[in-house]
Amino acid sequence: MSRYRLSGCVVVAVLLFAGATAHAQGIFDGVLDKTKKSAEQKARDRVNQRIDQTIEKGMNKTEETVQCVATDQECLKRAKDEGKPVSVVNAPAASDSVKCLATDTGCLKQAKAQGKKVEVVDEADLDTLRCATTDTECLKRAKSMGKKVEIID
Repeated sequence: MSRYRLSGCVVVAVLLFAGATAHAQGIFDGVLDKTKKSAEQKARDRVNQRIDQTIEKGMNKTEETVQCVATDQECLKRAKDEGKPVSVVNAPAASDSVKCLATDTGCLKQAKAQGKKVEVVDEADLDTLRCATTDTECLKRAKSMGKKVEIID
C-alpha cells in the first residue's frame, strides 16, 4: 500500500469515528434531556399533590369544626366529648321579633311587654320549648325532638 492510500484510510477512519462519536453524543444528549424533563415533571406533580393534600386537610378540618356560642356550655362540652375542634362564634344579634306558639300565652305576654313583634310558629320551628315542670308531655316532646327546654314555672 502506498503511503497516501494508508493516510487516506486513516483519515476516513478518523472521520467515521468522529461521526460515530458525534452521533453517540447526540443520542446521549437526547436521553439526558428526556431524563431532566421527566424529573422536572415529577417534581411539579409532587408539589401539586402536596398542595391538594393541604387543601383537602384544611377543608376536612373546617367541615369537622363545631361552631358554638362562647356561653353555650352544652355545645362546647359536646364538641369536646366528640373530639372535634370548636370555633367560637358571636351570639346572634337580638331580634326584634319572638317566635311563639299560638297557645303559649306566657310567651305572647312576654313579647308584648318587651315591645317585640310576635311570629306565631309551629312547635317544630322552635329551638327551645317552654314547658312547666309538671307538663310531662311537653318535656317528652322536647326530648324526642332534640329541643332545648325553658322551664316556665
